[in-house]
Amino acid sequence: MDRIFKARKDASAQIIGEELEDSSGLIEPFFNIDALLGFYYANAYHRRAIELKANLLSNVEDGAKLENATDGNPKRFLQGLILNLELFGSAYVEIARDRLYILPSAEARVDKERRVWQYADRKKVALEAKQLAYYSPRSRFYGEPDYLAAIAALNSAAKIDAFNAAFFDNSARADKAIIFEGAEPTTEQMDAFRDFFSGSFKGFYNAHKTLIVSAGGENAKVRFEDLSKTDDLSFKELKNIIRDEVIAAHGVPPRMIGVMSASQLGGGGELIGQLHAFNELTIKPKQEIVEWFFETLGYPIKLKPIDVSNYKDDAMLVAGLVQSGVLSVQEARATLGY
Repeated sequence: MDRIFKARKDASAQIIGEELEDSSGLIEPFFNIDALLGFYYANAYHRRAIELKANLLSNVEDGAKLENATDGNPKRFLQGLILNLELFGSAYVEIARDRLYILPSAEARVDKERRVWQYADRKKVALEAKQLAYYSPRSRFYGEPDYLAAIAALNSAAKIDAFNAAFFDNSARADKAIIFEGAEPTTEQMDAFRDFFSGSFKGFYNAHKTLIVSAGGENAKVRFEDLSKTDDLSFKELKNIIRDEVIAAHGVPPRMIGVMSASQLGGGGELIGQLHAFNELTIKPKQEIVEWFFETLGYPIKLKPIDVSNYKDDAMLVAGLVQSGVLSVQEARATLGY
């Protein structure tokens, strides 16, 4: 877990804390940037939800002006920018003459005048850049991502994974006491026990190895006794609860990132309903924010929302409009994409 928490003022930094101003006037976000980046690599469902939204929010219908200002691929440029936006709540576009570049949000800071600085390798450089941010009720300088309300759940999931990794690395061995009755172990036996349990028996790759113990004397006995009895822990249920909380925080239909329950194995009607709500409540409003941002930069774009229409329903509706004379056959074909 060292990669998720870093020291700040001789104490472990909180994931969510206070917004601070440093000696040079730059504002530190109220959340730990390193922690958010660590969670992105630590939880598969969390990462898939972020990447899914970045993909859907960057579907370009018209990006001709943006094409001339980037590497010629508006989709790729927008996808990278929006991934930063979904991960950190803020994204940054550096403007260099007539070219646009993505400034990674992990390296970006703003001051009280909202000027953008690049902060990397302890160096601070003022840039001609603009900030795109979601609204945050806690900050006047930075946005916040959707999943911030589930940050405790992500932290718990990371601790579960760390616990399991530590178990296999350090504790996948018998925690027992070796008790001699009617005899004393020899120095050679003590050394053999020490070598076996600390080396030959430690770790999952040494599972099921056998230790042979003997004791001298007519009434001598050797027995093993558990010092602690811990049942095997299964975190499956807890991790499923955490997974569902993270997905809910992102607002993504579970089936879109591979999560299905037994009751959802039937038809696709439920999925169409979820997609429609996801499109109207999440994708379209966020696409409007992105379109407005590039409009202010002088590079207007048009993004495409999710097509949640059902072909069968569309065909029946269009056929009815043709029969009633509202649409001609040619107009109906155009409506259906022919």
